[in-house]
Amino acid sequence: MPDLEVGDGDEPLRPQWLVVRVGARALGIPVEQVREVVRADGLVSVPGTPLAQAGIVNVRGAIVTVLDGAAVLTGVRAPAPASIVLVEHGARAIGVAVDAVQDVRDVTDRDADGADDAIELLDAAAMVAAQVHSAEERER
Repeated sequence: MPDLEVGDGDEPLRPQWLVVRVGARALGIPVEQVREVVRADGLVSVPGTPLAQAGIVNVRGAIVTVLDGAAVLTGVRAPAPASIVLVEHGARAIGVAVDAVQDVRDVTDRDADGADDAIELLDAAAMVAAQVHSAEERER
């Protein structure tokens, strides 16, 4: 877990995480990796794409590739994601389809260490980079 940062006052700032659901799993994505969250109702599947790719979505005129969070994490496609988390990948965004966006919160050591409502911390930027790199390798 990242170190605490010091704010303007004496009180340290805790890292914040966007908490999302993918199936039964609660995942925490570092807020600094998130560009924005959009609804998945504009998601269009693309025939012949790999299992991990849910499709594409138009975000204010930009076509964004969307990964299926469930397929990447479990190997099984999600039936109908509700939201898309846009994750920074270089100069562009890549979407990650999720079942639900719950909230933004400070993730304490207890949350990350196995409490009943434990949140798995997810490096979404690394996950996206690995999937994009794999797709580029397949095209060669």
